[in-house]
Amino acid sequence: MATPARIPFAVLAAISGITFALLAFPHFEDGLARDAAIPVPIYMIRQVSMPPVAYRNAFKALSRASRADGEAQIAAAEAAIRGGQGGPAEIVRLEHGIEDAPAVPRGWLLLSEMLASSDRRRAAEALSQALVLAPYDFWLAGERARDAAAQWDALDGETRTMALRQVQLLWEQEPLRRYLPPLLSTPAGVALVIRAFASRPDDFRAFNRWLSQERRRAATEERVGR
Repeated sequence: MATPARIPFAVLAAISGITFALLAFPHFEDGLARDAAIPVPIYMIRQVSMPPVAYRNAFKALSRASRADGEAQIAAAEAAIRGGQGGPAEIVRLEHGIEDAPAVPRGWLLLSEMLASSDRRRAAEALSQALVLAPYDFWLAGERARDAAAQWDALDGETRTMALRQVQLLWEQEPLRRYLPPLLSTPAGVALVIRAFASRPDDFRAFNRWLSQERRRAATEERVGR
């Protein structure tokens, strides 16, 4: 039997345990939500396409995470967007996610893309932030180059310089070269590539040779596949 002197300590220990459990439970729920969404968040980072239903299921799982879990909210918004459910609600979700996880460059990049058609000034500011936070992010280089090409007229001088560096990174890192042909599919993308290589004529010649080879290879594969 507990002595009177020990009762307050027992009560205090019980209260502490309950408090700890209450504080830890939201993190436990966040972990369950993230686990339930796997592997979609990993594939989104790596730019691997998945069926729409996979994105929708990931969104359902991630949306159960705490509103204070900024990274989970950003991932949920991306899953919704990729699953064809993007809209004003996902812009709000991204903004809330960024408030709690402002150092996640992917959140800023997604926000920039969502705002590009409605508020080019804010979209350019968000793209600039995405570049400042992680200028050499391997997985974001292709998207940021594409977005910079589309938003070029709204970007400030510093952001333009960082955007040109993204294009150069696509060339220098061989695994990223697959993002160059899609970038060249628009006049704005072509203009961005020309600007990026303006002071690097040797690299530009090597790039043109590589591009010609890639186009010949793609044409050959298309003929064989028919």
